[in-house]
Amino acid sequence: MATLLVGYTASDLFERGKHGKKFTASWLNEDVTCHCLDIYHRHAIEKTHHVKAICTPHLPEGPWDVIRFKTGPKRMSGELALDQLQEIHLLMRQQKPAPKFELVYDGKERDRNDLLNKIKDDPDRVRDFSATWKASVPGIDPLTFTSFPGCFCHRRQDEGGLALAEVVSKDLSSSIQHSSLNPRRLLDMGCGCGLVGLLIARAVKGVSLVGVDSHSRAIEAANLNAQALGVEAEMILSDNGTPARMDGTFDVFVGNPPYYSDYRIAEVFLDTAKRALKPGGVCYTVCKNAAGLEPVQRQYFPDVEIIKRRGYAVLKSVKPL
Repeated sequence: MATLLVGYTASDLFERGKHGKKFTASWLNEDVTCHCLDIYHRHAIEKTHHVKAICTPHLPEGPWDVIRFKTGPKRMSGELALDQLQEIHLLMRQQKPAPKFELVYDGKERDRNDLLNKIKDDPDRVRDFSATWKASVPGIDPLTFTSFPGCFCHRRQDEGGLALAEVVSKDLSSSIQHSSLNPRRLLDMGCGCGLVGLLIARAVKGVSLVGVDSHSRAIEAANLNAQALGVEAEMILSDNGTPARMDGTFDVFVGNPPYYSDYRIAEVFLDTAKRALKPGGVCYTVCKNAAGLEPVQRQYFPDVEIIKRRGYAVLKSVKPL
């Protein structure tokens, strides 16, 4: 049977035997496809299980015999769960005979039933879960951005990202006026829907933008926003920074890294910055409190300047010549 798994991670595909030993789940067969929104999860599944994994912003059409959806409040937002459930419902309506559907819910039975009822109560309604909102930096009119469930800061602008965009736009505008370094090549790591990189690209003439994110829906939104704003940009789906061919090709790096996992993800950002920047290139990161990120950034760059903005700290470092 062709089975589509939605919302599963690598750890969900294990079972435990005697003495707690883990082994691949017995219900997995050779015709299983795991759909992931984040390429990190796809790679984790491929490393630990002999099943097919794909990473796309929307579900593959199939045909499928079985669709299993695993969700819950600790796994994803309620809006993303409803969005994915709607996609599954539409797939099932299009296929004859309809696939068998199984919902595996990590949470209270009441919440599980409420989720299902939102589709059952009005099965023909197709909701649009995208959101549009405006953001700007000094010197340009507000820009309209679109985001989707699963994107970082869906439905709102991120204040840390705005602080980062404001500081970098001001720095670049000033330096371009006093140098021949124009255009500048900019790398936006963890770009999300493109907020930081696109604001800078519209505020500073001559900026060439590359964005990187591990989430397929973020890349979808970033591409959509770049096109709508008339910015030429390359958006890359990756959980390991930029490809080696781009090493040493960027003038500026910007990143708003998450700080869980003992800054391990921030280290991926900073390692990418060190590789990707030209000698003399500038790395900018942002955080709420510099005390945690500053010592991590000093492991990759000898000097760190802290610039306060909007209640955040923008950390600025120059790659040695």
